[in-house]
Amino acid sequence: MRTRTDILFFVAGALFSLLISCSEGEEYYRFHHIEKGKWYRDSTLIFTMDSLNISAGRAYDVTIEISSGYIYPYRNLWLRIDHNLADTLLRSDTLHYRLADEHGKWLGSGVGGLNQLSLPFLSSIPLYMPHLYRLTIAHVMSDDPLTGIEKVGLKVTEVHREEQ
Repeated sequence: MRTRTDILFFVAGALFSLLISCSEGEEYYRFHHIEKGKWYRDSTLIFTMDSLNISAGRAYDVTIEISSGYIYPYRNLWLRIDHNLADTLLRSDTLHYRLADEHGKWLGSGVGGLNQLSLPFLSSIPLYMPHLYRLTIAHVMSDDPLTGIEKVGLKVTEVHREEQ
């Protein structure tokens, strides 16, 4: 009986260690669920980062997280992203991301009809002061609604010194 308890504690400890190591350096990670997988052109997703625990002058990576269903009809995705991450002024970017290769193979990883893909947005951006950071995401595809996008997320991760 003692061996079973030891194994249970070992497995629980290993899972806990895995969870902690996976989120190391992660300062912000939020998703917006797209209702019924139909993203309307006028549905702007708003990410408000008012509680970032930043270290002044440290660099951060910002990625856009996309969960799409295999019913998504395109290989690519065009997004308009407005943000004040580089300054207190609002900046607008229109970005083109590939979700599948030229043969139709989905990039990223997937299980059960959903595919998860991390898309780079800003790399090694220095954040100097804690203030209200805001980022909005809208699709600029011709379809309205755009079907097959299930969730859109934002992840901000601190870049460790050896990576900078």
